[in-house]
Amino acid sequence: MNFTQNKVDVAIPYSRLRVSLNPVTLVFTGDHQPLEKPFRAAYFANSLDHVRRCKLYAILFFSIFGILDAYVFPDQKFELWFIRYLLVCPVFVAGLIFSYTRIYQRLWQPINALYIIVTGFGYVAMVVITPTPESFFYGVGTIFCVFFGYTFIHARFITASIAGLLVIAGYQAALTLLLDASAVVQLISGAHFFGINCLGMLICYSIETQQRKSFYLNYLLNKEKEKTEDINRNLEKRVEERTEALQQINQDLNREILERKQAEQRVRSSHEQLESIIDSIDANIFVTDIKTRGILLANRHMKQTFGEDIVGQPCYAVVQGRDQSCGRCKNQFLLNEDGNPTEHHSWEEKNPINGRWYIVYARAIVWEDGRLVQLQISTDVTAMKEMEARLQRASKMEAIGTLAGGVAHDLNNILSGLVGYPELLLMDMPKDSELYVIIDTIKKSGEKAAAIVQDLLTLARRGVAVTDVIQPNRIVRDYLGSPELARLKSVHPQVVICSALPTAVFNIVGSAVHLGKSIMNLVTNAAEAMPHGGEVSLSTENCYLDRPLHGFETVPEGEYVRLRVADTGIGISAQDLERIFEPFYTKKKMGRSGTGLGMAVVWGTVKDHGGYIDARSIEGQGTIFDLYFPITRKSLENEDTVVPIEQYMGNKEMVLVVDDIKEQRDLASFMLKRLNYRVATVASGADAIDYIRNQPVDILILDMIMDPDMDGLETYRQILRVVPGQKAIIASGFSESERVLEAQQLGAGPYIRKPYRMEQIGLALKEQLLSDPTGKLLDGSSSG
Repeated sequence: MNFTQNKVDVAIPYSRLRVSLNPVTLVFTGDHQPLEKPFRAAYFANSLDHVRRCKLYAILFFSIFGILDAYVFPDQKFELWFIRYLLVCPVFVAGLIFSYTRIYQRLWQPINALYIIVTGFGYVAMVVITPTPESFFYGVGTIFCVFFGYTFIHARFITASIAGLLVIAGYQAALTLLLDASAVVQLISGAHFFGINCLGMLICYSIETQQRKSFYLNYLLNKEKEKTEDINRNLEKRVEERTEALQQINQDLNREILERKQAEQRVRSSHEQLESIIDSIDANIFVTDIKTRGILLANRHMKQTFGEDIVGQPCYAVVQGRDQSCGRCKNQFLLNEDGNPTEHHSWEEKNPINGRWYIVYARAIVWEDGRLVQLQISTDVTAMKEMEARLQRASKMEAIGTLAGGVAHDLNNILSGLVGYPELLLMDMPKDSELYVIIDTIKKSGEKAAAIVQDLLTLARRGVAVTDVIQPNRIVRDYLGSPELARLKSVHPQVVICSALPTAVFNIVGSAVHLGKSIMNLVTNAAEAMPHGGEVSLSTENCYLDRPLHGFETVPEGEYVRLRVADTGIGISAQDLERIFEPFYTKKKMGRSGTGLGMAVVWGTVKDHGGYIDARSIEGQGTIFDLYFPITRKSLENEDTVVPIEQYMGNKEMVLVVDDIKEQRDLASFMLKRLNYRVATVASGADAIDYIRNQPVDILILDMIMDPDMDGLETYRQILRVVPGQKAIIASGFSESERVLEAQQLGAGPYIRKPYRMEQIGLALKEQLLSDPTGKLLDGSSSG
């Protein structure tokens, strides 16, 4: 408890922390005797409010217990209330009022003793009035009163002890003289009450002793504080004397500190800017100690790539995944013979940890502490290398495709006679003729050659022009029942072909013929990869990709039908898998089987269908080819049927054939005359324009590619200026190109592919002749 004491000057040895107190009265004695008066003043000042609250609590609780009097002792309640409300409570009320007078400070300890005595004897009177044994309830009140005096109202030890002993003596006298208690009760009660009183005295003694010691210690503390204040005043005076001398020094120091802080701030800002810059660079940047190989600094991209806790670790462990220095470490090249930094070194390498390609820039620099370190910047070029590889592959495919397309165009012109003329001859020849088989063989050979040419066109990405709605499962089933598969099984009887075709596979748009040929090529390659037998499985399924699939090539997100051809063969090495779709690339012995175009045709077909390929292989375990085709929600159209020749016969309409190849003009002329058309032929676009100026024609057959004159598109443009709305159909050895589509937008009709077939050319002419200039079909036909 801290006390506020009056200022007093006491000559005592301050070094002594042990206080001198009278063992009975507890007053200060000896050297400490002068402290008694200020202690009592401080004790009163700090106790006054507390004592007033105690009086209020005493009045409150003593009054409330009057209710219990009426409940327990209804016959004696008035006597009890007299004691409570007319004797004890008035004493407390009078004391509370008296506490606001000036004289109260001198008498407050005797008044405290009066409280204890009046309250204690009040309880003794209640014990006498009330019958036993319930009267002992008020004996407990006597104990409460004694402890209230010893501990709660700040009565001093000597005051509380005198009052407490008087109350206990009064209680014991009442027990003996007025209640006629037995000797045993008197002895036990006296012993207990005396013991309880002694306990209260001990508590009160301890409390006052501690308060006096606290007061003494506070007194010493204040004296030391005064000394300290005197010392401080002297120091302040000395400081003031030196302040003027130090002001200039302080100003100089402040200026120097400010300049240094500004320099540090500039360095810190530069460091933060540099750190922000290197963290923003999309490359792995790090610094390593040349001697220890430990990483000293790494940017954010480096930490995101190799881990957040890489600083302090050896670079060969972080970057290369090694447990010792790399044998090809470039540190030896970064310093010259004198140990000074050389020019930078750069190289390209594939990281063994993440498998990505980097262009690495490294050079030696001097670190902030003077040691030599290596600065390394690694830029990820994986996407660039993949793009470069795709570009090289595309360029190679384009170059070979262009060559193949040119060859295919010339071959188609040559094959027209081998396919068209036999067809004309067979129409007039009985099937039992000896020449029928020979001519039919010539026709089929020409068709096979045309199929190879079609492969070349597919390779050139100019061969798939059919955009029918097709069902992938039907294509697979058609192949499973085809003569080609039967022949393959006869050559490879130890190979098992199986399929898994769910019923709810979406349709796709494309060419059933080309897709079937792609399946045949994949299955053929798979069978030939299993010389000792195995299994080839074909399966289809709907596939929804919600994110790009990164494999042999990247498949964008979307809805696809996935056609899978998997085998358990010898597999394909990684080097061969990279080139598997290149034209004429094959691991087969020359002349043994195939043309080297099979997988290139697969690639071209898938690309013409707007699809993607994923290829995976493990040597010794097998290969999987996944073909992804965009789905369509259109329904299947009716299947093609053989059309009787009567339905596409002409009605003597005039047809002008425009082709720069004489054989093509002659073949078309024979077919058209057989179809009851009148025919004229010209060898160039200019001749066609001159012809049509002089005499009208019902329809043109325009070759799209003609040398060296204008092509079919330009010819048609010029003709439309002469004869607006002139009907025409387009013919070419290539598939539909942008120029073909542009000609059709001008008004040209269907496109037909060479070599000519009678049904094909007849249906195209009939369709165009029966349409009006806008392309709508008419009810009748025009006459020549």
